[in-house]
Parts: sequence; C-alpha cells; structure tokens
Amino acid sequence: MASASALAQQPVQPLPKVGGCPLGNYSSGGYCVPSASGNTLGAIEKAGSSCPLGFYSSGNYCVKSR
Repeated sequence: MASASALAQQPVQPLPKVGGCPLGNYSSGGYCVPSASGNTLGAIEKAGSSCPLGFYSSGNYCVKSR
C-alpha cells in the first residue's frame, strides 16, 4: 500500500461508494463525488478499523486532515 504522504498528494477524485459518502462528497450512482466547492479534502477507502497518519475516519473512508 502507498504511504499516507503519497496518498495525501493525489488529486481529489470520485471513489467507489461503500455505505455513506465521506464528508465533502455527494452520492452519484455508485460513486462518492467531491463537491464542486473545491474545498473537498482527499479521501481513501478505509482498510481495517483505523486510518493512516494524517487522515481521520469518516464512515467507511479516511479523509485527509487539513
């Protein structure tokens, strides 16, 4: 798996929907799509019960901390 710092530098993009969408995203079909405001932080699917350093838990996702 990629490091948290490498993940944090990835562009914000739609994620496959797993339960509810993370903060700053909305549901569109089978995806969670970043809001158009441009203030959406990057998110990754949660693997296990905790998030990597620099991320916080939001449902089934880990969202990048500011």
